[in-house]
Amino acid sequence: MENKKSPNAITYLTIPYSFENSFLKNDTMKYLLTLCMGFFMLLSCNNKSSQSAAIATDEPEVNEDTLFRVIDLANNLKPCSDSLLLSDIVEDVEYVKLEAVDNALVGEMYKGYVSDSAIFFSCIGSPIRPHIFMFDRFTGKFIRTIGKSGQGPGEMYSPVNVVAKDSLVYLSSDYRDELFVYKIKNGEFVRCIPLNKPYASAWYYYIGDNRVIHFPFYNVWDGKYSMCDMTIQDFDGNIIQEQTPEVDYTGFDYRNKPNTGFAVAWAYKNHPNVYSFFTDTIYAAFDDTIRPRYLLSLGKYKRPLQLKVSPEWKNYIIFHHFCETKDCLLGSFGLEQKAWFFRYDKKSKEIKTWKQEAKPWDNLPGFEWIIRSAPGITNDIDGCSDHLRKMSYVNENQFAICITQDNMDEIRKIVSESTNVKFPEKRQQLLDMIDSMGPDDNPILAIYKLKD
Repeated sequence: MENKKSPNAITYLTIPYSFENSFLKNDTMKYLLTLCMGFFMLLSCNNKSSQSAAIATDEPEVNEDTLFRVIDLANNLKPCSDSLLLSDIVEDVEYVKLEAVDNALVGEMYKGYVSDSAIFFSCIGSPIRPHIFMFDRFTGKFIRTIGKSGQGPGEMYSPVNVVAKDSLVYLSSDYRDELFVYKIKNGEFVRCIPLNKPYASAWYYYIGDNRVIHFPFYNVWDGKYSMCDMTIQDFDGNIIQEQTPEVDYTGFDYRNKPNTGFAVAWAYKNHPNVYSFFTDTIYAAFDDTIRPRYLLSLGKYKRPLQLKVSPEWKNYIIFHHFCETKDCLLGSFGLEQKAWFFRYDKKSKEIKTWKQEAKPWDNLPGFEWIIRSAPGITNDIDGCSDHLRKMSYVNENQFAICITQDNMDEIRKIVSESTNVKFPEKRQQLLDMIDSMGPDDNPILAIYKLKD
């Protein structure tokens, strides 16, 4: 396959993306927002992968994390009926009740980040809030807000995402092509980091040492499209490296964006990964180098680039989420209005798949292919929820369920009816916390720690 290079870009593999259309984000966020949690798809039937490949190496010990592998999904869609268990990828859970004070009343989590010392929280249904909320990591005590509304230095509208690293917190805004940096200890504004590939807002990004890794995907300059899967830049906006697919954009417009306008991205061992709709390749950033790690062979289920949004999309694989552990790559996708999940075993090369009946998006013509609801997984940790879409990404190795006034009755019923769990004492702790919630209380976060 041909490799394309430019003065500021190195493409390691070009093999001729996916989430929801940006203009649908307000309606679909409640259903498709989790960051990465179609991941709990641990399947238990034995379907052999028909293809595998690895990068040759002269090193005496092979780094399994940098191997390139081919995953032949097209020829391994053989669903099995065994249960998917949360305990296969989660090792522990803890609960944090967020303190309710007058200036920090929050609802369901919109975006959040959990650091070693703090919880950073923004709310669904409140995109115009000029700040995010900061709570103590262990006690849930409210600490402060971070961010200020306006157009002056350090001021923004509608914070979108938040990432914390060391002593700083990095916020993105719906209306600014830059990241706002503040001190965690006092909320003081530090600087703005320009994003070299402008795109309405940065929904997913990772912070390294003087580096920002983000996923601009596409934009329009002078009526022409510029596609990019991943960009590594410094804090001054200079491009270190980017992955730019070599594809024919003829007939491509904003109405046939890959499933969504946002990245299907995740981190594994602190290395950001992204799925490229354009190449069906998963790329990862290792220091200042972008490498291909997986090729997902979709065969007849590969959606043509030029196919505009229509009910026909249901006939093609549209990826929603990915997650990775030491042993496997997990993913979820929609196909023929069913929710599909796969598990690729890194050692055995086995591909295991499972599908589930799902509720499609049926109130907007043309978008029936969007999977709106599917139960997902058996929560044998604490029984809190068996719904993948309820899970929210909060950092590289943790996910959370946000228990609010709106869903507490539903969660209480699910937990009460669960019996076979790994941590019955925590199940009871959760029930006690839910029972003690008052009408004006802030949410409870159930934070699940991934294995490995």
